[in-house]
Formats: sequence, C-alpha cells, structure tokens
Amino acid sequence: MTNPISPSLPDLIDLTKVAIYPFLQIYRATPLRFEPGRHENDAEHSWSVALVACALAPQIDSLLDVGKVAQFATVHDLVEVYAGDTSNLGPEAEKKTKDAREHAALDRLKAELTAFPWICQTIEEYENQTTEEARFVKAVDKVMILLFDVIDEGEVYKENHITLELWQQKMTKHREKARRHAAIFQYYDQLWNLLVSNPQFFYRVDS
Repeated sequence: MTNPISPSLPDLIDLTKVAIYPFLQIYRATPLRFEPGRHENDAEHSWSVALVACALAPQIDSLLDVGKVAQFATVHDLVEVYAGDTSNLGPEAEKKTKDAREHAALDRLKAELTAFPWICQTIEEYENQTTEEARFVKAVDKVMILLFDVIDEGEVYKENHITLELWQQKMTKHREKARRHAAIFQYYDQLWNLLVSNPQFFYRVDS
C-alpha cells in the first residue's frame, strides 16, 4: 500500500482554490493592446517579472541567486488575492491603505496555506528587502510597468486621463522603489526619460 503523501491532495486543491484561481482573476491597470478590452492579470505580470529578472540576473550580477530571484518574482504580488491590486495611478486614499491591506492579506494566507509554509515565508523574505535578490526583483517589478507603458505608447495613461504632470507626481514613490537596485534603476531611468520625451503618450486636457 502506498504511504500517504504530504501535503495531501486536498491541500493541493485548497492551494489552487485559495491562491491560483484568484490570482488569475486580479486584473491590473495595464491594458493589453494586443487584446483590446482586456487588462493584464497578476499571474501574467508575475510571470513577466520572473522571466525578465531571471534573464537579467546572471548578466547584471553573477553573485545573484537566480533560483531565489525566481522564487521572489513568483510570489511577490500573491497577497493581492485578498488585498487587490493597488495602481500607482489610482486614488491617493487607496494607496495609503495598501500596506495595511497587504499585511492583513498575508496573515490570511498564512492561516489558509499552512500545508505550504514556503509560500508565506518567501513573501515575508521578499517584503523585508534584506537580500540583494529581493531588492533586485523589487526594481525589476518597477521596470516592467514602464516597459509595458512604453511599448503600448501610454495606452494606460490615456485610458485613465493621466497627464504627464500628474503621472510624474503619482510615480514619485514608484521611482524611489526602483532605486533598490542601482543597475536595474538605469533601465528605469532610461524608460522614464523615454516616456517624458514622448508627451503624446499622455492624456491631454485639450484633446
């Protein structure tokens, strides 16, 4: 007779119900220009961050643990299954509650995913930002948003009536987070300057 496996199949089913299905249903502010009317979801975003971060890591710093980079990228937004996505372009009142909502969401995930302690342990390690890999992924996460916005020629800004001036105000904290890794911030800065040099990517009040 086969010995029972741990975690059990019901645990695996719970993981899929609690984390995977909901994660696929958290939609971000980023519109997908190749599929009009649909926005990027959290699972797509996390995969994009993981791919770019793992591809860049060995080129940027050979001391980075690519496996750890992949782990952080995979779970970095998982708390949003309960906290929801908080857009940088959204209301300031909503942005102010982000940390509290995500802390509560992590507590709930800990209670519901006890069979898979790696998940919440990795989220906490990422949020603590004490390792070079965590800071690297944080910076890549910020770069990904601007990459999409450049390629999509500011579709999200026009859709949300975001002028260049308002964008610069709303993205101040986002820009500071991108400084967590100096080498990755160079990409961020280039993307920032590219956006600023293309005012047609932004909403114009007189348009």
